[in-house]
Amino acid sequence: MRIAEIHWAFAPTIGGVETHLAILGPALVAKGHSVVLLTGQPSGTPTRSEYSGMTVVRTPWLDLNQMSEVRFRRSEEAVRRTLVTFLEEVDPDVIHVHNLHYFSPIPLRAISDWAAQRDIPVVLTAHNTWDDRLFREVTPLAAELDHVIAVSHFIRQDLIRLGYPGDRISVVHHGVAPEWLTAPPDPSYPHPNMAGRPVIFHPARMGFGKGSHVVVEAFAKVHERIPEAFLVLAGTNKTVDWGHSQPSQVTELFERIRELGLEESVGVDTYSWESMRGLYDASSVVVYPSVAPEPFGIVVIEAMARGRPVVISSSGGMPELVVPNVSGLVVRPGSVEDLQEALIQLLTDGELRRRLAEAARQRVRSHFTAEAMVDNTEQILAQTELERSRRRGRSFAL
Repeated sequence: MRIAEIHWAFAPTIGGVETHLAILGPALVAKGHSVVLLTGQPSGTPTRSEYSGMTVVRTPWLDLNQMSEVRFRRSEEAVRRTLVTFLEEVDPDVIHVHNLHYFSPIPLRAISDWAAQRDIPVVLTAHNTWDDRLFREVTPLAAELDHVIAVSHFIRQDLIRLGYPGDRISVVHHGVAPEWLTAPPDPSYPHPNMAGRPVIFHPARMGFGKGSHVVVEAFAKVHERIPEAFLVLAGTNKTVDWGHSQPSQVTELFERIRELGLEESVGVDTYSWESMRGLYDASSVVVYPSVAPEPFGIVVIEAMARGRPVVISSSGGMPELVVPNVSGLVVRPGSVEDLQEALIQLLTDGELRRRLAEAARQRVRSHFTAEAMVDNTEQILAQTELERSRRRGRSFAL
């Protein structure tokens, strides 16, 4: 198949969808498909490049850090022209879009119009849902989609609640690349005073929705009990920040760290996807206590694959990842008390850490491999293309 992938962002931008595309695209190429990705163009990135066999084409008209709802409307002609030019060049058998059910209806409408004229199937992978005016404005376009892939059962149920046809939604969980399960430990310690200490790692875009403020407050209590503990926070930039709310939240979090006197025991930076494995390997515990409903949580299964005990909140789709008290600990969203108790329990009980970590790796092997994710996605893309081909054949016969 010739597959046109379209998403707002890709590496060096970091995030769950970007990680997913970095696994999916090259894997589909390895299976004999032609894959071309159209994505946003942050400053300093080339217009065209290759990523492990996948062609990457970039345009500023999809860069959400440059665009806004108003700018999409004002630039509709340029956005449409960019998308049509890309699709005409790729001449795809199937179009696979990611999270184009939000931010603006203009790109999805342009893609749907082009695909309808040529009888080409369009598949959406929904990595998230929202429930606001803009999301509801895009929802009617769902009727034109051939199929929707939801990254969790939570997302599937939410899409149905919001008006998407349930008979055209399949769940395909994310998966980790094979080397995450097989590569030997290779810890990295990018911060001074980090090596040799029990490390708590929060591998999320720094912000309130991801529970970063809960982590900081809980760590302050942990630090009182275990003064040698060290906290690593991630994702201060190179993220998609629609609405530009992150800088003020990061500033507030830095101020709180200073108020608590934790500067020497907290390391904050942005880490590339390639460097993340070393940080997991250096960690004693990985936390992901999102306050907002989390659609899935790729970093959770990455940590589990590396044999790290995880603490998550019971938010959104994350309970689908962890069996409570078997392959991880689950806390209430927003509860500083729950999180601090879980962290102290793990940092002071080596046998519990070992038991949870072993079960976590086994759960990834059985439920969250890249091989399963790629095979299931490939099957859906191929099936939608086959169904369209059959319909075209019947129409021709008439």
